[in-house]
Amino acid sequence: MTRLNKLLSLFGIALVSVWFVLPAAADHHLDIDYAEQMPLATKSMLLDIARAGNTMVAVGERGHVVTSTDGETWTQAEHVPTRSTLTTVFSIGDRLWAGGHDAVILTSGDKGKNWTRMYYDPERNQVIMDIYFTDEDNGIAVGSYGLYLYTNDGGKTWDDASVDEESDYHLNNLLYFGDGRWMIAGEAGLSYRSFDDTQTWELMDMPYEGSMWGALKTSTDCVLFYGLRGHVLESCDFGSSWDEVPTGSESSISGAAEFEELVVLGANSGIILIRDDSSGFRVYHHSSGVDFSAVLSLGDGTFLLSGEDGVHRYPEVVTEEEADE
Repeated sequence: MTRLNKLLSLFGIALVSVWFVLPAAADHHLDIDYAEQMPLATKSMLLDIARAGNTMVAVGERGHVVTSTDGETWTQAEHVPTRSTLTTVFSIGDRLWAGGHDAVILTSGDKGKNWTRMYYDPERNQVIMDIYFTDEDNGIAVGSYGLYLYTNDGGKTWDDASVDEESDYHLNNLLYFGDGRWMIAGEAGLSYRSFDDTQTWELMDMPYEGSMWGALKTSTDCVLFYGLRGHVLESCDFGSSWDEVPTGSESSISGAAEFEELVVLGANSGIILIRDDSSGFRVYHHSSGVDFSAVLSLGDGTFLLSGEDGVHRYPEVVTEEEADE
């Protein structure tokens, strides 16, 4: 499944119906459909990955949540109160937040073992695409058709807001700079920035009118936006000007991470784009050949990539038999 088709499916009808509706309320062990335990859940489509302490957590289709402490062996979480596809996961300390279809938002305080449903509203037919908390109380969720929710009480209640009242294009990724500045990577060339801690947003002038599916703040204090057909845009002045960075690929890019100025982008068809200096990217063909959706740095020069068939690794581990060939 290509990233474009995957996004179209995310913005369509949820894969599995959930019959109990509880908007803007926590899961108090009521009659909620929990994600089923499935033998191949760890090899299913996993759309995002994050780290909480020494635990890696990936989320994906059918409400699947899988965890690992070594990046190799993965275990499905037993208590996940949704069967809606989960598209994003975020960690702050040991606290995790996840969101996805049916505007569902979940949280876990034990590194992904058990989850509580904090928000759910399938009637709005929108998908949570990204979540970001600046502290234990204050968080933002953005998504399809201009979805923008915020909380000031640790997710107990969520209120609607708008980045752009004249647009209902998809908001795909949040980027926080820690000093009151924010960015949002969006669809159809519509991406935004805020100088005043999200009180107001302004549309940025982007050189590419296609969709940007993600953003990465680099160690050089620049920003990379990436997305459709291998396009990468870079700004070193908080979005006042942008340069297109050559990638050598037309595979759409969905995830990114950095380790000591080594930038790794995950794209469709097993393409990994690598940059270790200020110039363009070089192309690596991962043996899996799958569509990647997110990238996580392990802090030692290795990276995990979620996507089709579960979680993959870069650099790939070469067996003795493969080395001899």
